[in-house]
Amino acid sequence: MDEDLLSGLRDRLQAQSRVPQLPPDWHCESAMLAAYGFEYGGDFFVADLLTHPSGAAGMQMVLVDVCGKGEGAVPDAVQLSGALQGLLVAVPESGLMAAANEFLLRLPCPESFATAVQVVVDFATGRYVVRSAGHPPVLRWRREPGEWVVDSARGTALGVVDRPEMHVSEGVLARGEALLFYTDGVVEARGSDIDTGIAWLQRVAADAVAEGFAAAPGRIIDQVERGDDDRAVLVLVRE
Repeated sequence: MDEDLLSGLRDRLQAQSRVPQLPPDWHCESAMLAAYGFEYGGDFFVADLLTHPSGAAGMQMVLVDVCGKGEGAVPDAVQLSGALQGLLVAVPESGLMAAANEFLLRLPCPESFATAVQVVVDFATGRYVVRSAGHPPVLRWRREPGEWVVDSARGTALGVVDRPEMHVSEGVLARGEALLFYTDGVVEARGSDIDTGIAWLQRVAADAVAEGFAAAPGRIIDQVERGDDDRAVLVLVRE
């Protein structure tokens, strides 16, 4: 792929992968690492603020891992990212993942699929809803006893079947707690299963937040070996 074109697509994807300004008691940060040998990858996220009829402000965010790796995944990632940006404001939160699935199914390439995890959070109460479509399970930082616990939501990848299985989980973040989202490249390695990788991430992430949540995604990514898949880590904290 032409380097100028690839650079332009990368810049567009990075511009779309930004968190809006959050209230003072909320913090969100991410870190990404492309597949070995590539400067660019296909992992991305989109986010937008919400205002409910009740007046309670919140945020909706989706972390996505498109099929493919490195520079070959960038065009599909840019296309899906743009579609999700529009869907965030046009579709109710509960229907976003289904709408994204329909978008992927309508693309001419039969290999256009992705895993995704969506979180909708209420800033006032800390209540959140997670919807997962084939994505590795979210981790939640429990202030007491001070550890990352595994969420149960997984589901089926988007763009594969008409009605993918969507796993949903709900909870409330207390102050000092956080949610950690990541793509499968962070926890998958040859010769070991994903549960082993998740257990490894729980330990590494616990060490990373021992210094505080600021810059924790970068400290986690620094512990991940660069391999043949893209990697992304995102942490949402209620301070």
